[in-house]
Amino acid sequence: MNKMKGKDNVMKSLLVLMFLFSFQGIRAQIWPASTWSGATNLTSVMNAVGVTDLSGLHFNPTNNRLYGVQDDGRLRVLQWDLQTNLFAQIANVSIGGGPEGVTQANLYANEFYTIDENNYEIRRYVYSTNFSTVTEYKHWNLLLAPSIMEDTGNTGPEGIVFIPDSFLSSIGFVSEQTGQPYTSVKGLGGLFFVANQDQGNVWVFDVNPNANNDFAFVGKYETNRTESCDLAFDRSTGLLYILHNISGNNRLEVTDLSTASNGGMFKFTTLKDYLITNPSGNNDNIEGFALTPKCPENGITSAWLSRDVGTSEASSIKQDVLRWFSNFVADGSCEILANNHYESSENFAVAPNPVGNELRIHGSFDANATIQVFDSLGRIRLHKKAQSNFTDRIDVSNLSPGIYLISVQQMGKNNIAKFLKE
Repeated sequence: MNKMKGKDNVMKSLLVLMFLFSFQGIRAQIWPASTWSGATNLTSVMNAVGVTDLSGLHFNPTNNRLYGVQDDGRLRVLQWDLQTNLFAQIANVSIGGGPEGVTQANLYANEFYTIDENNYEIRRYVYSTNFSTVTEYKHWNLLLAPSIMEDTGNTGPEGIVFIPDSFLSSIGFVSEQTGQPYTSVKGLGGLFFVANQDQGNVWVFDVNPNANNDFAFVGKYETNRTESCDLAFDRSTGLLYILHNISGNNRLEVTDLSTASNGGMFKFTTLKDYLITNPSGNNDNIEGFALTPKCPENGITSAWLSRDVGTSEASSIKQDVLRWFSNFVADGSCEILANNHYESSENFAVAPNPVGNELRIHGSFDANATIQVFDSLGRIRLHKKAQSNFTDRIDVSNLSPGIYLISVQQMGKNNIAKFLKE
């Protein structure tokens, strides 16, 4: 089966990589922030005595909250006050199990998802506004078919992130199972990417958010390292950050989700490979990473790192587990948000733009072409089969005012345009 992608941008990426490797390969670059000791220690915000087992992080830019999970079964949430530039803990609750990573799909909903290493499960939790109640709602056991994940004990899934369909569609993300472009079909509007400690692969799943153990296995993808522990996705640039927890050699890998065939498997194209400076003390077990969106650019992007500390370690270590890097230099471009890159395509165009009630799509569509409309959060707002002619019409009267992306997928390729709904 031919699993090679046909997108021009992927081929260009491969040519660049071949050029680089022909000389010296991608060298590890300096961590794009201050040293560990130069960053702000936020541990005391959670507990002045110290915190143990802090394994996964996630930042929500819509409400400026930093979520953290401890693999001894606890959730922490810190609220960032942008006016005072201070953090306050607003949640410290037991959720049980062994959560190693945390993420959100809908950034506006009172819910979050974890990857539970003890049970090899993705878990969906819902919570009250003040976190007085946090309840497990659904779960998906990754040891069940159709997944081929094996139980490797304490070296299993450790990180999780949700990536909306709009980004998958725009890059032409390919299923390792079929070799064809893939977006979600289970109703969540995106896919879960899971970092696995054993072998460092990233596993991808499409879950039904309202039914236990109803999911599709999309594939597993190689990374630059043989261990992966956390993931973060910048929705403003479309870049995925992969944290590799390797003693004395912690790394941060950056990819745009494009892939290339590598000995029968797909491997993410590595854009950057950073060497993270070690924390003080004798514990460099860095397992959590989160960052603010790069765009719109305001001069400063923040990032957070956490390390997993045991109960028997020195108090000075337990009091230094979460650091805030407020001068993190994020990768990627704000071009998508800043200019008209997506206003037209060589294969189709949209009009009028801005649009009121009806959007016209001009182009040549084959019999199997599909049209999808995504909102600014990457959620699918419309999905339909294209008409087999040169003009299609879409009723957008029910959409709220704002910027949307429209994707036309046909013959294994994706074309993207941007439009403004008035």
